Amino acid sequence: MEMNNKILDEIDKRDIIEGFWDFKEANTKTYTHGFHSYPAMMIPQLVEEFLNIVGIDKNIKNIFDPFMGSGTTLVEGLVHGLDVIGNDLNPLSRLISSVKTNPIEIAEMDKYLKQWNLNFNKDINLEGKIPVFKNINYWFKDYVINDLTIIKENIKKIEDQNFKDFVTLAFSETVRDVSNTRNNEFKLYRMKEETLNNWFPNVFEIMDKNLSKNIQGNNILYKKIIKNSNTVTILDNNVMDLKDIEDDSFDLLITSPPYGDSKTTVAYGQFSRLSNQWLDIDCIDPSQVDNELLGGRVLRGLELSDIDSKTLNKTINELLTKNPKRTKEVYQFFYDLNKGLQEIARVMKTGSYQFWVVGNRTVLNCSIPTHQIIIELFNNLGIEMLTYFTRGIPRKKMPSLNSPTNEKGVKVTTMNDEIIIIFKKK
Repeated sequence: MEMNNKILDEIDKRDIIEGFWDFKEANTKTYTHGFHSYPAMMIPQLVEEFLNIVGIDKNIKNIFDPFMGSGTTLVEGLVHGLDVIGNDLNPLSRLISSVKTNPIEIAEMDKYLKQWNLNFNKDINLEGKIPVFKNINYWFKDYVINDLTIIKENIKKIEDQNFKDFVTLAFSETVRDVSNTRNNEFKLYRMKEETLNNWFPNVFEIMDKNLSKNIQGNNILYKKIIKNSNTVTILDNNVMDLKDIEDDSFDLLITSPPYGDSKTTVAYGQFSRLSNQWLDIDCIDPSQVDNELLGGRVLRGLELSDIDSKTLNKTINELLTKNPKRTKEVYQFFYDLNKGLQEIARVMKTGSYQFWVVGNRTVLNCSIPTHQIIIELFNNLGIEMLTYFTRGIPRKKMPSLNSPTNEKGVKVTTMNDEIIIIFKKK
Protein backbone atom coordinates (compact mmCIF):
# COMPACT_ATOMS: atom_id res chain seq x y z
CA MET A 1 0.00 0.00 0.00
CA GLU A 2 2.90 2.37 0.69
CA MET A 3 4.08 2.20 -2.93
CA ASN A 4 0.52 2.74 -4.16
CA ASN A 5 0.23 5.90 -2.06
CA LYS A 6 3.57 7.21 -3.31
CA ILE A 7 2.43 6.78 -6.91
CA LEU A 8 -0.89 8.50 -6.22
CA ASP A 9 0.95 11.36 -4.48
CA GLU A 10 3.20 11.79 -7.53
CA ILE A 11 0.12 11.90 -9.77
CA ASP A 12 -1.50 14.53 -7.52
CA LYS A 13 1.62 16.74 -7.66
CA ARG A 14 1.37 16.82 -11.44
CA ASP A 15 -2.41 17.16 -11.59
CA ILE A 16 -2.42 20.49 -9.78
CA ILE A 17 -0.49 22.00 -12.70
CA GLU A 18 -3.09 23.01 -15.28
CA GLY A 19 -2.63 21.20 -18.59
CA PHE A 20 0.41 19.30 -17.30
CA TRP A 21 -0.43 16.06 -19.11
CA ASP A 22 -1.16 17.76 -22.44
CA PHE A 23 2.49 18.65 -23.23
CA LYS A 24 1.35 21.22 -25.79
CA GLU A 25 4.79 22.78 -26.30
CA ALA A 26 6.87 19.63 -25.89
CA ASN A 27 9.38 18.43 -28.49
CA THR A 28 8.13 14.94 -29.29
CA LYS A 29 11.02 14.12 -31.66
CA THR A 30 13.83 13.83 -29.12
CA TYR A 31 16.39 10.99 -29.33
CA THR A 32 15.23 8.58 -32.05
CA HIS A 33 11.52 9.32 -31.62
CA GLY A 34 11.43 11.25 -34.89
CA PHE A 35 12.85 8.48 -37.07
CA HIS A 36 9.60 7.48 -38.79
CA SER A 37 5.98 8.61 -38.81
CA TYR A 38 3.39 6.22 -37.42
CA PRO A 39 -0.32 6.43 -36.56
CA ALA A 40 -1.44 7.52 -33.08
CA MET A 41 2.10 7.69 -31.66
CA MET A 42 2.28 7.91 -27.88
CA ILE A 43 4.32 11.00 -27.02
CA PRO A 44 7.61 10.33 -25.17
CA GLN A 45 6.91 12.89 -22.44
CA LEU A 46 4.04 10.73 -21.17
CA VAL A 47 6.24 7.65 -20.91
CA GLU A 48 9.00 9.70 -19.31
CA GLU A 49 6.64 10.94 -16.60
CA PHE A 50 5.30 7.46 -15.93
CA LEU A 51 8.85 6.19 -15.53
CA ASN A 52 9.73 9.07 -13.23
CA ILE A 53 6.67 8.31 -11.11
CA VAL A 54 7.56 4.64 -10.62
CA GLY A 55 11.30 5.35 -10.45
CA ILE A 56 11.00 5.41 -6.69
CA ASP A 57 10.61 1.62 -6.91
CA LYS A 58 14.15 0.30 -7.38
CA ASN A 59 12.89 -3.24 -8.01
CA ILE A 60 11.73 -2.34 -11.52
CA LYS A 61 14.28 -3.77 -13.96
CA ASN A 62 12.29 -4.26 -17.17
CA ILE A 63 9.37 -2.79 -19.10
CA PHE A 64 6.92 -4.34 -21.57
CA ASP A 65 4.76 -2.82 -24.31
CA PRO A 66 2.39 -5.37 -25.93
CA PHE A 67 1.28 -2.79 -28.55
CA MET A 68 4.66 -1.15 -29.15
CA GLY A 69 3.80 0.64 -32.42
CA SER A 70 6.66 3.03 -33.10
CA GLY A 71 8.61 1.98 -30.00
CA THR A 72 8.16 5.08 -27.83
CA THR A 73 8.01 3.07 -24.60
CA LEU A 74 11.09 1.07 -25.56
CA VAL A 75 13.26 4.10 -26.31
CA GLU A 76 12.29 5.82 -23.07
CA GLY A 77 12.81 2.58 -21.16
CA LEU A 78 16.39 2.39 -22.46
CA VAL A 79 17.02 6.03 -21.51
CA HIS A 80 15.87 5.17 -17.98
CA GLY A 81 18.16 2.14 -17.75
CA LEU A 82 15.64 -0.68 -18.14
CA ASP A 83 15.57 -3.86 -20.19
CA VAL A 84 12.86 -3.33 -22.79
CA ILE A 85 10.51 -5.82 -24.46
CA GLY A 86 8.12 -4.81 -27.22
CA ASN A 87 5.57 -6.72 -29.25
CA ASP A 88 3.63 -5.97 -32.45
CA LEU A 89 2.20 -7.93 -35.38
CA ASN A 90 2.93 -5.14 -37.86
CA PRO A 91 6.30 -5.76 -39.58
CA LEU A 92 6.87 -2.02 -40.04
CA SER A 93 6.40 -1.48 -36.31
CA ARG A 94 9.08 -4.04 -35.58
CA LEU A 95 11.53 -2.46 -38.02
CA ILE A 96 10.95 1.02 -36.61
CA SER A 97 11.26 -0.12 -32.99
CA SER A 98 14.34 -2.23 -33.67
CA VAL A 99 16.26 0.56 -35.39
CA LYS A 100 15.20 3.20 -32.87
CA THR A 101 16.46 1.11 -29.93
CA ASN A 102 19.73 -0.02 -31.51
CA PRO A 103 21.83 3.13 -32.01
CA ILE A 104 25.03 2.71 -34.01
CA GLU A 105 28.33 3.87 -32.51
CA ILE A 106 29.09 7.36 -33.84
CA ALA A 107 32.46 6.61 -35.44
CA GLU A 108 30.98 3.52 -37.08
CA MET A 109 28.06 5.56 -38.36
CA ASP A 110 30.46 8.05 -39.96
CA LYS A 111 32.37 5.22 -41.63
CA TYR A 112 29.25 3.53 -42.96
CA LEU A 113 27.83 6.80 -44.23
CA LYS A 114 31.00 7.62 -46.17
CA GLN A 115 30.88 4.18 -47.78
CA TRP A 116 27.22 4.66 -48.63
CA ASN A 117 27.83 8.03 -50.32
CA LEU A 118 30.96 6.79 -52.09
CA ASN A 119 29.40 3.58 -53.43
CA PHE A 120 25.94 4.90 -54.26
CA ASN A 121 25.25 4.21 -57.93
CA LYS A 122 22.38 5.78 -59.86
CA ASP A 123 23.32 4.09 -63.15
CA ILE A 124 21.63 0.76 -62.49
CA ASN A 125 19.91 -1.38 -65.08
CA LEU A 126 16.40 -1.64 -63.62
CA GLU A 127 15.17 -4.41 -65.90
CA GLY A 128 13.53 -7.10 -63.75
CA LYS A 129 14.24 -5.20 -60.51
CA ILE A 130 11.21 -2.93 -60.20
CA PRO A 131 8.82 -4.29 -57.54
CA VAL A 132 5.53 -5.77 -58.66
CA PHE A 133 2.55 -5.23 -56.40
CA LYS A 134 -1.06 -4.21 -56.90
CA ASN A 135 -1.65 -0.57 -57.91
CA ILE A 136 2.01 0.44 -57.73
CA ASN A 137 1.47 2.90 -60.61
CA TYR A 138 -1.58 4.32 -58.85
CA TRP A 139 0.40 5.18 -55.74
CA PHE A 140 3.71 6.24 -57.36
CA LYS A 141 4.70 8.15 -60.48
CA ASP A 142 6.86 6.23 -62.95
CA TYR A 143 10.05 8.20 -62.33
CA VAL A 144 9.51 7.86 -58.55
CA ILE A 145 9.26 4.08 -58.92
CA ASN A 146 12.56 4.07 -60.83
CA ASP A 147 14.33 6.26 -58.27
CA LEU A 148 13.04 4.22 -55.32
CA THR A 149 14.21 1.03 -57.04
CA ILE A 150 17.69 2.53 -57.47
CA ILE A 151 17.85 3.31 -53.74
CA LYS A 152 16.57 -0.15 -52.88
CA GLU A 153 19.22 -1.83 -55.06
CA ASN A 154 21.94 0.22 -53.36
CA ILE A 155 20.63 -0.77 -49.93
CA LYS A 156 20.98 -4.43 -50.91
CA LYS A 157 24.74 -3.94 -51.23
CA ILE A 158 25.20 -2.81 -47.59
CA GLU A 159 27.07 -5.50 -45.66
CA ASP A 160 26.60 -4.42 -42.04
CA GLN A 161 23.09 -5.47 -40.99
CA ASN A 162 22.58 -2.69 -38.40
CA PHE A 163 23.42 0.05 -40.89
CA LYS A 164 21.38 -1.73 -43.55
CA ASP A 165 18.33 -1.66 -41.27
CA PHE A 166 19.04 1.98 -40.43
CA VAL A 167 19.08 3.00 -44.10
CA THR A 168 16.07 0.79 -44.83
CA LEU A 169 14.04 2.67 -42.23
CA ALA A 170 14.92 6.02 -43.83
CA PHE A 171 13.95 4.45 -47.16
CA SER A 172 10.58 3.39 -45.71
CA GLU A 173 9.84 6.96 -44.66
CA THR A 174 10.95 8.16 -48.09
CA VAL A 175 8.53 5.73 -49.77
CA ARG A 176 5.68 7.38 -47.94
CA ASP A 177 7.01 10.92 -48.48
CA VAL A 178 7.24 10.55 -52.27
CA SER A 179 4.06 8.52 -52.83
CA ASN A 180 0.83 9.90 -54.26
CA THR A 181 -0.89 9.58 -50.89
CA ARG A 182 -2.33 12.37 -48.81
CA ASN A 183 0.30 12.19 -46.09
CA ASN A 184 -1.84 13.84 -43.42
CA GLU A 185 -4.07 10.75 -43.33
CA PHE A 186 -3.72 7.39 -41.58
CA LYS A 187 -5.63 5.58 -44.29
CA LEU A 188 -4.57 5.28 -47.92
CA TYR A 189 -6.08 8.13 -49.91
CA ARG A 190 -4.67 9.33 -53.22
CA MET A 191 -3.99 13.01 -53.81
CA LYS A 192 -6.59 14.96 -55.71
CA GLU A 193 -5.86 15.12 -59.43
CA GLU A 194 -5.03 18.84 -59.43
CA THR A 195 -2.53 18.30 -56.60
CA LEU A 196 -1.04 15.27 -58.31
CA ASN A 197 -0.44 17.22 -61.52
CA ASN A 198 1.97 19.48 -59.63
CA TRP A 199 3.55 16.73 -57.53
CA PHE A 200 7.16 16.05 -58.52
CA PRO A 201 9.13 15.01 -55.40
CA ASN A 202 12.92 14.76 -55.58
CA VAL A 203 13.32 11.20 -54.34
CA PHE A 204 17.08 11.29 -53.74
CA GLU A 205 16.97 14.62 -51.88
CA ILE A 206 14.18 13.38 -49.61
CA MET A 207 16.09 10.16 -48.90
CA ASP A 208 19.21 12.18 -47.97
CA LYS A 209 17.13 14.45 -45.72
CA ASN A 210 15.60 11.49 -43.88
CA LEU A 211 19.01 9.87 -43.43
CA SER A 212 20.56 13.07 -42.07
CA LYS A 213 17.69 13.61 -39.63
CA ASN A 214 17.93 10.06 -38.33
CA ILE A 215 21.72 10.20 -37.96
CA GLN A 216 21.35 13.15 -35.60
CA GLY A 217 18.83 11.26 -33.46
CA ASN A 218 20.98 8.13 -33.51
CA ASN A 219 24.02 9.99 -32.22
CA ILE A 220 22.07 11.73 -29.44
CA LEU A 221 20.61 8.45 -28.16
CA TYR A 222 23.95 6.66 -28.45
CA LYS A 223 25.63 9.26 -26.23
CA LYS A 224 22.78 8.98 -23.73
CA ILE A 225 22.83 5.19 -23.28
CA ILE A 226 26.47 4.35 -24.13
CA LYS A 227 27.17 3.25 -20.55
CA ASN A 228 24.02 1.16 -20.25
CA SER A 229 24.00 -2.60 -20.80
CA ASN A 230 20.25 -3.04 -21.12
CA THR A 231 18.73 -5.58 -23.48
CA VAL A 232 16.16 -5.04 -26.24
CA THR A 233 13.69 -7.76 -27.25
CA ILE A 234 11.33 -7.32 -30.20
CA LEU A 235 8.53 -9.89 -30.58
CA ASP A 236 5.96 -10.58 -33.30
CA ASN A 237 3.36 -12.38 -31.16
CA ASN A 238 -0.35 -11.85 -31.48
CA VAL A 239 -1.29 -10.18 -28.20
CA MET A 240 -4.03 -12.80 -27.82
CA ASP A 241 -1.29 -15.44 -27.63
CA LEU A 242 1.99 -14.18 -26.17
CA LYS A 243 3.52 -17.58 -26.84
CA ASP A 244 7.14 -16.47 -26.52
CA ILE A 245 6.71 -15.00 -23.02
CA GLU A 246 6.74 -16.94 -19.76
CA ASP A 247 4.41 -16.28 -16.84
CA ASP A 248 5.34 -13.51 -14.37
CA SER A 249 7.99 -11.93 -16.60
CA PHE A 250 7.59 -8.16 -16.33
CA ASP A 251 7.96 -5.49 -13.65
CA LEU A 252 6.23 -2.68 -15.52
CA LEU A 253 3.96 -2.13 -18.53
CA ILE A 254 3.37 1.11 -20.42
CA THR A 255 1.19 0.98 -23.52
CA SER A 256 -1.47 2.59 -25.65
CA PRO A 257 -3.83 -0.01 -27.13
CA PRO A 258 -5.77 0.38 -30.39
CA TYR A 259 -8.93 2.47 -30.14
CA GLY A 260 -10.90 -0.21 -31.99
CA ASP A 261 -10.59 -2.52 -34.96
CA SER A 262 -7.92 -1.24 -37.32
CA LYS A 263 -10.14 -1.14 -40.42
CA THR A 264 -12.50 1.50 -39.06
CA THR A 265 -10.32 3.46 -36.62
CA VAL A 266 -6.55 3.90 -36.94
CA ALA A 267 -5.64 1.78 -39.97
CA TYR A 268 -2.14 0.64 -39.00
CA GLY A 269 -2.03 -1.83 -41.87
CA GLN A 270 -3.13 0.70 -44.48
CA PHE A 271 -0.62 3.23 -43.20
CA SER A 272 2.19 0.66 -43.39
CA ARG A 273 1.19 -1.10 -46.61
CA LEU A 274 3.30 0.80 -49.15
CA SER A 275 6.42 0.59 -46.98
CA ASN A 276 5.88 -3.10 -46.28
CA GLN A 277 5.42 -3.78 -50.01
CA TRP A 278 8.59 -1.94 -50.99
CA LEU A 279 10.52 -3.67 -48.21
CA ASP A 280 9.51 -7.14 -49.45
CA ILE A 281 8.01 -8.13 -46.11
CA ASP A 282 7.19 -11.82 -46.51
CA CYS A 283 6.12 -12.86 -43.00
CA ILE A 284 2.63 -11.43 -43.47
CA ASP A 285 0.72 -10.18 -46.51
CA PRO A 286 1.06 -6.37 -46.26
CA SER A 287 -2.51 -5.93 -47.47
CA GLN A 288 -3.80 -8.21 -44.69
CA VAL A 289 -2.17 -6.61 -41.62
CA ASP A 290 -5.39 -4.94 -40.48
CA ASN A 291 -7.23 -8.28 -40.69
CA GLU A 292 -4.76 -9.86 -38.24
CA LEU A 293 -5.06 -7.18 -35.57
CA LEU A 294 -7.67 -6.99 -32.78
CA GLY A 295 -11.17 -7.15 -34.20
CA GLY A 296 -9.85 -7.72 -37.71
CA ARG A 297 -12.04 -10.75 -38.41
CA VAL A 298 -15.58 -11.25 -37.11
CA LEU A 299 -15.97 -14.88 -36.02
CA ARG A 300 -18.86 -16.92 -37.31
CA GLY A 301 -21.41 -17.63 -34.61
CA LEU A 302 -20.00 -14.92 -32.33
CA GLU A 303 -22.24 -14.61 -29.26
CA LEU A 304 -22.70 -11.09 -27.90
CA SER A 305 -22.82 -12.22 -24.29
CA ASP A 306 -19.51 -13.98 -23.65
CA ILE A 307 -17.68 -11.12 -21.91
CA ASP A 308 -18.19 -10.22 -18.24
CA SER A 309 -18.44 -6.43 -18.42
CA LYS A 310 -21.60 -4.53 -17.50
CA THR A 311 -20.42 -1.46 -19.39
CA LEU A 312 -19.69 -3.43 -22.55
CA ASN A 313 -23.02 -5.24 -22.44
CA LYS A 314 -24.89 -1.96 -21.99
CA THR A 315 -23.01 -0.42 -24.91
CA ILE A 316 -23.63 -3.42 -27.15
CA ASN A 317 -27.37 -3.36 -26.41
CA GLU A 318 -27.49 0.30 -27.40
CA LEU A 319 -25.60 -0.33 -30.66
CA LEU A 320 -27.79 -3.32 -31.56
CA THR A 321 -30.81 -1.07 -31.96
CA LYS A 322 -28.92 0.89 -34.64
CA ASN A 323 -26.89 -1.60 -36.68
CA PRO A 324 -26.49 -5.30 -35.73
CA LYS A 325 -23.65 -5.90 -38.24
CA ARG A 326 -21.61 -2.95 -36.99
CA THR A 327 -22.32 -4.03 -33.42
CA LYS A 328 -20.71 -7.42 -34.07
CA GLU A 329 -17.57 -5.70 -35.36
CA VAL A 330 -17.34 -3.63 -32.20
CA TYR A 331 -17.95 -6.67 -30.01
CA GLN A 332 -15.30 -8.70 -31.86
CA PHE A 333 -12.71 -6.06 -31.00
CA PHE A 334 -13.48 -6.35 -27.29
CA TYR A 335 -13.67 -10.14 -27.53
CA ASP A 336 -10.12 -10.14 -28.92
CA LEU A 337 -8.96 -7.45 -26.50
CA ASN A 338 -10.23 -9.51 -23.57
CA LYS A 339 -8.08 -12.42 -24.73
CA GLY A 340 -5.14 -10.04 -24.92
CA LEU A 341 -5.79 -8.77 -21.39
CA GLN A 342 -5.79 -12.36 -20.13
CA GLU A 343 -2.36 -12.91 -21.69
CA ILE A 344 -1.05 -9.62 -20.34
CA ALA A 345 -2.26 -10.50 -16.84
CA ARG A 346 -0.41 -13.81 -17.16
CA VAL A 347 2.97 -12.34 -18.12
CA MET A 348 2.99 -9.52 -15.54
CA LYS A 349 4.52 -10.13 -12.12
CA THR A 350 2.51 -9.98 -8.93
CA GLY A 351 2.71 -6.41 -7.61
CA SER A 352 3.64 -5.00 -11.04
CA TYR A 353 2.23 -1.71 -12.30
CA GLN A 354 0.67 -0.88 -15.66
CA PHE A 355 0.05 2.48 -17.34
CA TRP A 356 -2.54 2.48 -20.14
CA VAL A 357 -3.24 5.45 -22.43
CA VAL A 358 -6.72 4.81 -23.82
CA GLY A 359 -8.92 6.59 -26.35
CA ASN A 360 -12.71 6.28 -26.35
CA ARG A 361 -14.04 6.16 -29.91
CA THR A 362 -17.50 6.92 -31.25
CA VAL A 363 -19.51 4.35 -33.23
CA LEU A 364 -22.98 5.04 -34.66
CA ASN A 365 -23.03 8.29 -32.63
CA CYS A 366 -22.50 6.21 -29.49
CA SER A 367 -19.43 6.90 -27.33
CA ILE A 368 -17.64 3.65 -26.47
CA PRO A 369 -16.27 3.84 -22.88
CA THR A 370 -13.25 1.66 -23.64
CA HIS A 371 -11.41 2.74 -20.49
CA GLN A 372 -14.24 1.53 -18.23
CA ILE A 373 -14.55 -1.74 -20.15
CA ILE A 374 -10.80 -2.39 -19.72
CA ILE A 375 -11.06 -1.60 -16.00
CA GLU A 376 -13.88 -4.13 -15.59
CA LEU A 377 -12.17 -6.83 -17.67
CA PHE A 378 -8.89 -6.42 -15.80
CA ASN A 379 -10.70 -6.53 -12.47
CA ASN A 380 -11.93 -10.03 -13.42
CA LEU A 381 -8.26 -11.02 -13.80
CA GLY A 382 -6.96 -9.72 -10.47
CA ILE A 383 -5.62 -6.48 -11.92
CA GLU A 384 -6.89 -3.57 -9.83
CA MET A 385 -7.21 0.05 -10.92
CA LEU A 386 -5.39 2.57 -8.75
CA THR A 387 -6.61 5.70 -10.51
CA TYR A 388 -7.41 7.24 -13.86
CA PHE A 389 -7.44 10.76 -15.30
CA THR A 390 -7.73 12.48 -18.68
CA ARG A 391 -5.37 14.47 -20.88
CA GLY A 392 -6.02 16.62 -23.92
CA ILE A 393 -4.54 15.63 -27.28
CA PRO A 394 -2.86 18.80 -28.59
CA ARG A 395 -1.54 17.27 -31.84
CA LYS A 396 -3.93 15.04 -33.73
CA LYS A 397 -3.12 13.56 -37.14
CA MET A 398 -6.79 13.10 -37.92
CA PRO A 399 -9.64 15.43 -38.95
CA SER A 400 -11.50 17.26 -36.19
CA LEU A 401 -14.75 15.92 -37.69
CA ASN A 402 -15.51 12.66 -39.45
CA SER A 403 -18.51 10.78 -40.80
CA PRO A 404 -18.75 7.40 -39.00
CA THR A 405 -22.24 6.76 -40.31
CA ASN A 406 -21.32 7.50 -43.95
CA GLU A 407 -24.49 9.60 -44.16
CA LYS A 408 -24.06 12.69 -46.28
CA GLY A 409 -23.64 15.79 -44.14
CA VAL A 410 -23.61 13.88 -40.84
CA LYS A 411 -20.43 14.69 -38.91
CA VAL A 412 -19.26 14.02 -35.36
CA THR A 413 -16.31 15.31 -33.38
CA THR A 414 -13.35 12.93 -33.28
CA MET A 415 -11.32 12.06 -30.22
CA ASN A 416 -9.94 15.07 -28.33
CA ASP A 417 -8.94 13.41 -25.05
CA GLU A 418 -7.16 10.31 -23.84
CA ILE A 419 -7.63 8.56 -20.52
CA ILE A 420 -4.65 7.37 -18.51
CA ILE A 421 -5.31 4.38 -16.27
CA ILE A 422 -2.89 2.98 -13.69
CA PHE A 423 -3.27 -0.68 -12.67
CA LYS A 424 -1.57 -3.02 -10.23
CA LYS A 425 -1.56 -6.82 -10.28
CA LYS A 426 -2.78 -8.10 -6.94
